[in-house]
Amino acid sequence: MRVLQVSEFIEIVNGILRETLSGEVFAVEGEISGYRVNQGQWVTFDLKDEKSLLNIFMPLWSLNVPLEDGMRVKVFGLPRIYPKYGKFSITAERVELSGEGALKKALAALRLKLEKEGMFDQARKRSLPRFPRRIALIASRESAAFGDFIKILGERWGGLEIDSYHVLVQGQRAPQDIVKAIEEANSHSSKQGESSYYDVLVMTRGGGSLEELMAFNDERVVRAIFGSKIPTLVAIGHERDLTFAEEAADVRGSTPTDCARRLVPDKRDVLYELAMALEKIEGSMATSLEEKQAILERAFAAPGVWLMGRTVELDGMSMRVVTAVDSWLLQLHQNLSDKLRLLQSLDPRAVLRRGYAMVKDMAGKAVTSAKTLHFGDAVTLVLQDGEVGATIDGRGDKFQTKLL
Repeated sequence: MRVLQVSEFIEIVNGILRETLSGEVFAVEGEISGYRVNQGQWVTFDLKDEKSLLNIFMPLWSLNVPLEDGMRVKVFGLPRIYPKYGKFSITAERVELSGEGALKKALAALRLKLEKEGMFDQARKRSLPRFPRRIALIASRESAAFGDFIKILGERWGGLEIDSYHVLVQGQRAPQDIVKAIEEANSHSSKQGESSYYDVLVMTRGGGSLEELMAFNDERVVRAIFGSKIPTLVAIGHERDLTFAEEAADVRGSTPTDCARRLVPDKRDVLYELAMALEKIEGSMATSLEEKQAILERAFAAPGVWLMGRTVELDGMSMRVVTAVDSWLLQLHQNLSDKLRLLQSLDPRAVLRRGYAMVKDMAGKAVTSAKTLHFGDAVTLVLQDGEVGATIDGRGDKFQTKLL
């Protein structure tokens, strides 16, 4: 029989526990009791069921959900005996809420915390530009929400520059994935030397259960949206769903489709507005010409008598007429120039002149999704000064092409 010192025995037991049990192969589920934070950095609580009780220890920085007594949770970590006191406990690597009741309780506590910090204040929210040009889109490219958003956007306006940031939208890694995408989009702005390279940052995903949407209730995601230098538009789930990410955003869309409608106007409505503006200008011009013509007709009806007593009055009137006409012509020219620039922005060739290309398939139809292309397909690249043929050479995060 081998006789061990106490420290040797505890070291052997801890070694056996490390080799046989870890947070990767097991989790302990139970109810929280005696939750407390020591020295502002260490979390301790008891995890209990009807028959037993187990001590839990973890660093505060690794806790990503608010906890309190009575919540039911799953603890992932490493069991060990603390040598100094001979106390058995689990050093937790992460804690997950268990059951919808615990989720709602944790969300209520987090909401109270974020509201106190002003994360949801309406006064700080920014408006979106009516005619955005560059969009940062944070979504899963594999989701229906991504496809719906792109489709509606193209139908309503088109010609936008969209940079897609592909992220996980649920699961343990989703929050850090989303935060990284927000930071990258904002970092891209500063690299370009502009106050805001992107006009709008859009985040969207489809519907799901409370557990599936929890990534968008994560405190890290909410703080990243709150701190974004780019105005934010967020639409998560269905209309009845409401996440903290949406409440922290500058503008909320009830669905991915509604998100696209809020982002850009319908080009048909804009064209109608332009037609009405031109009609109003033409009407004003006709009225003004009629008024000036009536003045001249009255003057020439009896020129001798009229000129004898009203020479000074006529001179002043003539000057006012000339000034008014000059001012009106200047305003008309400015209005027409503004409308012309807006019409030119609707021209797809303007996008091509900025270095972009349009892809057509063999039937001459525009290719709007990478999923429709396959290895070896022949396509046509439409550039600002002509067309070139190409074939699809490979596929990854981005397509590669080979010129024919």
